Amino acid sequence: MSQNVFVTGTNSGFGRLITLTLVKKGHTVFATMRDIAGRNATAAAELTKAGEGRVHVLEMAATDDASVNKAVATALEKAGHLDVVVNNAGYASLGLEETLTSEELLRQYDVNVVGPHRVLRAALPSMRARGKGLVVQISSGLGRVIFPVMGAYGSSKFALEALSEAYRYELKATGVELALVQPGAFPTEFGQKVAVGGDQERAKGYGPFANAVEMMAKSFEQMFSGDNVPNPQLVADAVLALVEAPAGSRPARVVVDPISGQATEALNKAHAEVQKHLLSGMGMGNLAD
Repeated sequence: MSQNVFVTGTNSGFGRLITLTLVKKGHTVFATMRDIAGRNATAAAELTKAGEGRVHVLEMAATDDASVNKAVATALEKAGHLDVVVNNAGYASLGLEETLTSEELLRQYDVNVVGPHRVLRAALPSMRARGKGLVVQISSGLGRVIFPVMGAYGSSKFALEALSEAYRYELKATGVELALVQPGAFPTEFGQKVAVGGDQERAKGYGPFANAVEMMAKSFEQMFSGDNVPNPQLVADAVLALVEAPAGSRPARVVVDPISGQATEALNKAHAEVQKHLLSGMGMGNLAD
């Protein structure tokens, strides 16, 4: 059955693939991106053409309440309702943590954490009123593990994980479900939508580790060499599977990481057991089922 899906950050990467994958299966997608009349005009036109009437590109900045509210309202006006919201928009700040200015760290959280929250505040009232729906939050394996020079990005995903899990518990009685997708490292994402700490003068005091970003980049290059390069289509397919799964059957988290997914799976399992134990002790064990 065709569903109305609202997807953020669709100009490239996972968002674009998610949009194309959904429309090929007959779903209608409201695809948001910034600056559709300027630098993203080509991306917007390509999605619209590929969608053959099922893709509606909407202007939206995830960091602006009015912009988010307008985009969601436009989608609701056109479709009547939204079945699914996919929060995908985001970017990564890299660098020794001290090199990131306070403004850069705040922006990282504004886009990756507060942005999805803005979208849910705009979309959830209509979904709750219908008593059904699905929220898919695109998180990351870096919402579970920690690496140097990725503290800002990783901590924003840790925050998204916590916020999303609280949402999932709170929404359970409303009929609206929430699932987190945790991609690992994919070549199409590394190097795209990335910002480096702006105060590089601070890095000079770290000796050999001043080049940590370059060291990490080389590690990724080695990881993506050879024939075992992970295909980002796997992430889009995981989202499609969640969208088309029967209500009540969807997992809380889906790991999409052919390289190191076993570690994330193990952490998820341990986390689920601890959460179940803690919530049960508070008389809320049913929320973790």
